[in-house]
Amino acid sequence: MSTLSESAVRTALSRVDDPEIGKPITELGMVKSVTLDGNNVAVEIYLTIAGCPLKNTLIRNTQAAVEELDGVGTVTVTTDVMSDEQRRTLRQTLRGTDSEPVIPFAQPNSTTRVFAVASG
Repeated sequence: MSTLSESAVRTALSRVDDPEIGKPITELGMVKSVTLDGNNVAVEIYLTIAGCPLKNTLIRNTQAAVEELDGVGTVTVTTDVMSDEQRRTLRQTLRGTDSEPVIPFAQPNSTTRVFAVASG
């Protein structure tokens, strides 16, 4: 008897870390859906931005984690892009606060000026 279930797939996905953030995609709200059709599994994950440079790494790692489960047939991983609200929620989760960081030099009453100097 196969122990393949959505719960087992989500547990396997908890071992997949976002390569940039270093935390499991399940904790970051990046798992959009898990669908089982017999022993075939379809997983859809969210990317933080459309042009995510590590998209292929995330897909490979997700597929590999699910393929380790007993009784798995074909594993399909697709992607979607987070909405602005989802990205905002992710930033708040990572920072632990609702407020955006304050850049003291960018405040209207700051007398500090920043100059960029380049050579070459």
